[in-house]
Amino acid sequence: MKIWRLAFAMLAAFSLASCSDDPDGKWDPMVWKAEVPVQTTEGVYTVSETGTEFTFSCKNYSTPWIENAESNGEYYYPPREANDYHTITTDWFKAETSSNTLKVVFESNETAEERPLQLTVTAGDIFYTFKFKQSANK
Repeated sequence: MKIWRLAFAMLAAFSLASCSDDPDGKWDPMVWKAEVPVQTTEGVYTVSETGTEFTFSCKNYSTPWIENAESNGEYYYPPREANDYHTITTDWFKAETSSNTLKVVFESNETAEERPLQLTVTAGDIFYTFKFKQSANK
């Protein structure tokens, strides 16, 4: 009988210890701040055709990583097979997280088309999407 009581007590203690006060889906939204004031139009960061660099810091999560990026239906992912969730490198942009910082660098746009980019970062069950639009070369 003592074994059953001990087993029940251990099960009860484990159940209480594994519970969280925050139900799933109740994470605080990610709060980001640009290191230098940047121009946005309706929540979209404006990128010149000559390219530029943006640096943002996350104020309430310490180690976000990159989920994916999308431009005109084409998806880009970090090299997860190399266990790297912190960089995406293409021929026209590079995104990198380090600690609580996100750095996005755009190369010059030599095309006659605007380049939209949606970059999604995560810190677990919370996501944030940055929206950029790079001007076309006229």
